[in-house]
Amino acid sequence: MKLKTTIIAVAVLSLTSITIAQAAQELSPEKAAELKPFKRITVTGPFNAIYEAADAVSRRADKMGADGFYIQSLDDLNNSGNLRVVADLYHKDAEKVDNSTKYRIFRGIKELPKTEAITLEPFDTVTISGFYSSEPDLNEAIAKEAKKKDADSFFIVRQFSTNDGGNQTVTAYVYKADAPKRQIQANEAVIPADSDSGRAALAAGGETAKKVEIPGLASSTSTSNSVGRFFETQYSRGERYTVTLPDGTKIQELNKVSAAQMVPFDSITFSGYYNSMTDVSYEVAKRAAAKGAKYYHITREWQSTGGTATISADLFK
Repeated sequence: MKLKTTIIAVAVLSLTSITIAQAAQELSPEKAAELKPFKRITVTGPFNAIYEAADAVSRRADKMGADGFYIQSLDDLNNSGNLRVVADLYHKDAEKVDNSTKYRIFRGIKELPKTEAITLEPFDTVTISGFYSSEPDLNEAIAKEAKKKDADSFFIVRQFSTNDGGNQTVTAYVYKADAPKRQIQANEAVIPADSDSGRAALAAGGETAKKVEIPGLASSTSTSNSVGRFFETQYSRGERYTVTLPDGTKIQELNKVSAAQMVPFDSITFSGYYNSMTDVSYEVAKRAAAKGAKYYHITREWQSTGGTATISADLFK
């Protein structure tokens, strides 16, 4: 009987190992950006957490012969309570994407892509106002002003209409050719350092620790705020959306990239009538604080008959 039990246990372990070995792995955003997918798929289901959606995508990807996948979006499906998950699939020998930067030039001035503008310190701003019939016309006007300041490049940070006639006011950061580099978070650093998951990752060390944010460094997703001290271009440090409750407690919202790297300790689901996402965030934060959470991530939101909304969220310490 003991031998039979041992054989069964070994068989189960072997089967588990095979399943794990065959499962398609989720790629990091950086890795996915480097490779060309061979297929884009859509998976739907009543997923209560991101990891459930990722597991479903992994199984589908595995059946289609994929070695890796990357989730592009998660959306509520027609207010039905189901999530629609869109993911790209990759082979292990996937062709690499040509990521060399291709600049647009206006009056000899480069327009920077956001990914590069984030890494540089601007030395000044330029602002234009008027009617611009096309984007090239607008960029030409910005470049004209940037050239007056001996700028090498520019990046538009504010653009809004000033009246119903189509006039716009546009502000851009301008950069020198030798613009100083900013000290920013690594792209993979998405886990809050003061969270349980962050502390666990730091304790693990190695590559895992690199996923934890370094306190004091600027976000890798927002531009500098060293010039242009006005509200519209003031991103502070790209901080997370924070809800401050009446007692002073601060609860922060995680995006899907950060949440996917962390382990929730609990989840909540509730329903009600809410006028805006601000109302929704407040209600989630209030319930998160009651359970001792510091962070939350909304996993599902759908409308019910009569206009009420049902919200699900994962909670993190």
